[in-house]
Amino acid sequence: MYFFKIDLKKYNAFFTFTSEINFFIMKRVSTLLVTILFLCISTISFAQRKHKKKGSKDFTPTEAQKMNFIDRYKQVLGDSLNIPTSKRDTVAAIELSYLLKKMKISNDKSISKDDKEVQTGMLDGDMYMHLGAILNAEELQRLQAFELRQKKEQDERIKAQKDAQAAQSNNNMGYRQNGYYGGGYNGY
Repeated sequence: MYFFKIDLKKYNAFFTFTSEINFFIMKRVSTLLVTILFLCISTISFAQRKHKKKGSKDFTPTEAQKMNFIDRYKQVLGDSLNIPTSKRDTVAAIELSYLLKKMKISNDKSISKDDKEVQTGMLDGDMYMHLGAILNAEELQRLQAFELRQKKEQDERIKAQKDAQAAQSNNNMGYRQNGYYGGGYNGY
């Protein structure tokens, strides 16, 4: 009857040893799978984020932004230039359409800077020709003078910002040259 005598202590010890090995292996495998899953998800999210950044370089205004521009421009036309109310909608719509065309030209990287200036100059000529059909000569001159003043003020603001940035960078360079940053015997 006792031909197959089994030592249960050895069997239980072997079973617990193999179950511990299986648990250890499963723990490692599950950790590896979770890590791979996390890497896949993060790679996908970074790829989508990079794609969104590429798409955001080309700015196209929304309809709400266009309407906001038209409303503000009509207000400027009435307050500063005394253009009649009946002509403000048309003038603002023409200004917006040509502004969008100029933005498209300025965002085009394949065109050189000189060609961009020529094309925007041609667009300005076309725009003033269309506006000349709507506005009388005095109103058109006031509009052109106003836009010229605005462009000069904008150029002056940009130049002042660039000068301030250059002065700031020059001030920082002085600290490095005199030894205040990074130590050394240059400033002592």
